[in-house]
Amino acid sequence: MAQENHLQEMQKEWDKFSKLVPSMKVPPPAFQELSGEFVSYVRKKELTCTFYIEPRFSNPMGVFQGGFLAAAFDNTFGPLCYLAAGKPTTTLELSVSYIRMVKENQRIRVTARVVARGNQHIYLEAEAFDEEEKLLAKSTTQVLILKIPGAEKQD
Repeated sequence: MAQENHLQEMQKEWDKFSKLVPSMKVPPPAFQELSGEFVSYVRKKELTCTFYIEPRFSNPMGVFQGGFLAAAFDNTFGPLCYLAAGKPTTTLELSVSYIRMVKENQRIRVTARVVARGNQHIYLEAEAFDEEEKLLAKSTTQVLILKIPGAEKQD
């Protein structure tokens, strides 16, 4: 029940941002294309999402392409950044360390955490796990907090 409230809180925050930036789509089309689902949220600190690994995103050997895994990380970092900053953000740097192959036809779990936040930047890290809880990859990112008229810092 408490987790459901956190997810509802997330949606309310995104609704506020959407009024300030009407062209903003939450969740973004790429999140939907990867069959993303929001699983859990710790206010302004952590977000967990799952993504379904469809064969159409695999290479000829049936392994999920690394760029799509990077997109899964980015699609978890992005919503968490909006919520942590209280404003839209943009990615400055994204690094992925691939640990093992990601097989198709399964749901992977990505958990992102805020490591540090300054006035203009947020630093985050994340890990991706398969259905057997095996670590698949790790990622870090640095984002720039955008200055949008009317978007005030949220506490």
